[in-house]
Amino acid sequence: MKHFFLTLVFILPLSFLSQAQEKETSIKAIDTLFNYADTTDIPPKNTKSAGSVLAQVINKAQHYAFDLSELNLELSESLDTVDMSVMLPQINLLAKKIKNRTEADSQYLSHRYIVGMENLVSTAEDLNKSYQKNIQERVDKLSQVGNKLNTIKSDSLFAMTLRDTTLIPAINSELRMLKASLKSVDSIYLAQEILAARFQARVSENAVVFLSLKQYLNQNKKRLDRQYWTKEINYLWEPVNYSKVTNLPTVISESMEFNTQLMSAYVERTWYIFLICSTILILVYLKIRSTIEEIGNQKDFASLILDRVKYFKRHTFSSTVLILLPIFLIIFTKPPLVFISILSFTMVIASCFLVKEQFGEYFNKIWFIFITPYILLALSSLNWKVVYQERWYILLSTLVFIGMGILVLRHAITQKSKHDSFLKYLAIFMIAIESFAFFANITGRFNLSKTYSVTGAILFYRGIGLYLFVNVFLEAIYLFIENSKKESDGFTSYFDFQDLQKRMKGLLYVFASTTWAYGVIWHLGYFDDFYKWISEFLLQDRTLGETVFQFGSILLFVTILYVSTFLANNIAYFASVKDQKNASSRKQRLGSSVLLIRLAVLFVGFLLGMTASKIPFDKIAIVLGALSVGIGFGLQTIINNLVSGIILAFERPIQIGDEIQVGTTSGTVKEVGIRASKIQGYDGSEIVMPNGDLLSQSLINWTLSDKKRRVELIIGVGYGSDMNLVKSVLEEVLTNERILKTPHPNVYMQTFNDSSVDFRVLFWVESMDIWIDVRAEVMSAIFEKFAENNIEIPFPKRDLYLKTIPSNWQEKVSKPGEDISPKMIDSGSEENSTDENKKSSED
Repeated sequence: MKHFFLTLVFILPLSFLSQAQEKETSIKAIDTLFNYADTTDIPPKNTKSAGSVLAQVINKAQHYAFDLSELNLELSESLDTVDMSVMLPQINLLAKKIKNRTEADSQYLSHRYIVGMENLVSTAEDLNKSYQKNIQERVDKLSQVGNKLNTIKSDSLFAMTLRDTTLIPAINSELRMLKASLKSVDSIYLAQEILAARFQARVSENAVVFLSLKQYLNQNKKRLDRQYWTKEINYLWEPVNYSKVTNLPTVISESMEFNTQLMSAYVERTWYIFLICSTILILVYLKIRSTIEEIGNQKDFASLILDRVKYFKRHTFSSTVLILLPIFLIIFTKPPLVFISILSFTMVIASCFLVKEQFGEYFNKIWFIFITPYILLALSSLNWKVVYQERWYILLSTLVFIGMGILVLRHAITQKSKHDSFLKYLAIFMIAIESFAFFANITGRFNLSKTYSVTGAILFYRGIGLYLFVNVFLEAIYLFIENSKKESDGFTSYFDFQDLQKRMKGLLYVFASTTWAYGVIWHLGYFDDFYKWISEFLLQDRTLGETVFQFGSILLFVTILYVSTFLANNIAYFASVKDQKNASSRKQRLGSSVLLIRLAVLFVGFLLGMTASKIPFDKIAIVLGALSVGIGFGLQTIINNLVSGIILAFERPIQIGDEIQVGTTSGTVKEVGIRASKIQGYDGSEIVMPNGDLLSQSLINWTLSDKKRRVELIIGVGYGSDMNLVKSVLEEVLTNERILKTPHPNVYMQTFNDSSVDFRVLFWVESMDIWIDVRAEVMSAIFEKFAENNIEIPFPKRDLYLKTIPSNWQEKVSKPGEDISPKMIDSGSEENSTDENKKSSED
């Protein structure tokens, strides 16, 4: 039947598709061939022939058969309801349990309790939203399928049947099959639509429950915020006024069980992140360990390199953990309090192995003495309920950590190193916050006291860990750089570690300080308020004249501009370091082309900042128009230098590492900047020369095409010397292996001076870097050779003629060892003598 259907389609002549006007015949043919289920579906009378009508029917049937096959294929991918059928009721039950438990524990609520519940609600809500997203995608797909089905069902083709089924039985069979297929697809679509609607209702029900629960938690949080600074229990010296029914061991046991459940749920939800982080930890550890082994086995100065390593040489794994933990804190999103505590405790344990190397023996003792109170206080912070029986323990803890802060502060004041200054400020922070917790405790503000006491201890230890993180990170970079220094190295061996350390240390300190400050705000419970205040401050519309702006847009613009500047400067730095070290081939250097890269990065950063912050470009055009007036008056020199820098970048008359001379200034090019270039003089000075001067003055580039240099010496010999011997001696000296044979060295008799015959010695050396050393070697060799061959190197001579001899001068022959200095000279003779000496000097 299918073959007949296709044959019928292709056999029908093309003339059937023409628009021939056969009114009576075509109308009769349609009325004769087809019946309609509904008279409203009867098409209007037309002029088409019977053949044309049959072709149209066949084409439509074929097209709709293909469409229905596609729809059936789309509906075959039904909504996966197996997991949702189990999880959606559990999510609903969990939300109700959270609310019931919160209501039951209303008198024991604390900020940590509310934050923990909010985190749990957020976790369940995210899972519910993921299901909602999948269902909504399926609903949208079913909506498209429904629209296509309605279009197909509305066609009059499905209301037509042949009057005489024996006339063309294949067509009648195809129409029946097409209608059956449409009915089947429609049934599947309807079933899936009902299924999706049922699960969508469940998801929506859960969303409403979560909304109600979040509002309830938010109300309790606001209530606790109002009570945060109020008196909860009596003063310390007053009788106890709180209930003693609460059993502290029971609360600890329930909290540990609940924290375990939270941790298990979080690990189950983010198992892939745990897997990635564990893999990264193992790979980094193995890489650092292999790097240390390679340095020890291959490097000539392995002992010197490894002696500079304080952490990785003895504690490789702990150092690796300390590098990655602060980064892991960022990777994990919305972690529960117990997970944050585990990471903090892991950082403390890893720091235990490194504290002595960084801060010395005394601080190491303090660290280990007070680590037990720290652990106990950290475990106490994991209790979900408020237990006033902890009052004395919290009070004792604050006193213990105040004592620790005082000991650390006294030690840091007596020391002068940078890390001791850091310890001093960290100790002051802990003393201040623990003292506040102490006074809050004795005045009956228990929750406030516990929050601040826990924060002070945890953030002190975390601060030490983050400080070690910076130093360990820099040490890891040092190891990788030293291991990568090979003769054939292409890039990393060019790094000057000291400069690189200075650049990276600032960035790492910013990261560590931001992480530590975030921990302070989060542990004190001010993060939500701080975030809300910052958001309102940055996103609030402000008006200046007719311009509406936001501080957030300005901050975004400045941040993008700062990042682009940072990238541009570091690109220039790395390129300049590479060019200075890789001086063998001028073509391999980026040189002044780095200026174009810097300008491109700055320009792209400026455009991105403008676009991201939604600053209109017409406003910038107005500002640039106003600046053009200033450029015309006071900025000509700056613009001249900027344009000169661009010309230098395109023409490339100088490169980083070139030996140049501009006027009386000579040295090595260190940087081609936007406004000025840096030249390092041969005496070690750094000369900042405007780019305009490089173009306006005569520029001598000793290394433009190559690094060869000609050296010229003027050697004078006495008139009584054998000139042929002198020339042969000089030529012999010029056979030094560091002197190039091509161009050939030459010796010329140059000038007849007053007291010498001067020879001009010319020779070439391979590089500008060695010409002074080679010249010194040649001059030393000439001096030695002249001495061996009795060749005189003359020196200036003067003949002194005395017109008169003072009367008191007497010629006297002295004996060996006899003192012939005058004993007494009258003042007149002394003056005469002085005058004669002056005259002699003038002559």
